Amino acid sequence: MFNTLRNKFQTVQEGISARGLTVVENPKEKKTGNIRNVNYNAGADILHRFQLQWNELHELAEENAGKAQEADKLIGTIYEKLEQEWKNITCLNSTLAYIPKINNAIQDLMDQIGTLQEMFEEVEGAIYRLEDLNEMLDLQNRQLDHRFQLALYKEKKLAELNVIKGTVLYKKLADEHTERVSKYEFKQQKMMKERRETFDEVFKEELREYKATGSILKLPVSQQGPSLDEIVLDVDSTMFNEFLKN
Repeated sequence: MFNTLRNKFQTVQEGISARGLTVVENPKEKKTGNIRNVNYNAGADILHRFQLQWNELHELAEENAGKAQEADKLIGTIYEKLEQEWKNITCLNSTLAYIPKINNAIQDLMDQIGTLQEMFEEVEGAIYRLEDLNEMLDLQNRQLDHRFQLALYKEKKLAELNVIKGTVLYKKLADEHTERVSKYEFKQQKMMKERRETFDEVFKEELREYKATGSILKLPVSQQGPSLDEIVLDVDSTMFNEFLKN
């Protein structure tokens, strides 16, 4: 404790010396003076006053140290913020430096978008034309299908008609052939009958002449037709034989 008081006293003494006050000690008087006459309370008020001031200074120093730490922290925070702001400003400057390039890139993109839009319009028009062509082809296919079905139906009906016509025509031709054959046979029979009658008359005439004259006058016969001897009469010889017998 005395060491502490002594140190404080020395500190106060140094402070007084700094203010121009000097404490002079007289060793001779100290040695010769009576110890009983020493006032131990001398300078106690001054010492107490300086002690209080020193305590205040110490507290102020500690408070200043705390505030200095707070200020240091605040300065560090401000420095970090300023550093971040500086980085942001640097980044902003770099970004601003790229603005012309960005504008050029945007312009190129706008041109490409315009080109793509034109291409989209062309493709859309081509799609519409393709849809129309597809509908047209579908319509043509349906028409061809209907025509094919119609051709098949027509062919079927023609085949049926040909069958019907063939049957009718065959019957008609058969009837015509039968009629023609009948007419031809009737004509042949009529012609043969006329020839038979003619030959009968000639034969009877020659027979009468033979009975009257005993000879038969031969009539000149043209060479274009057959002779009488060559003609074979398709007559019944029964009457001739009966006539000869009589």
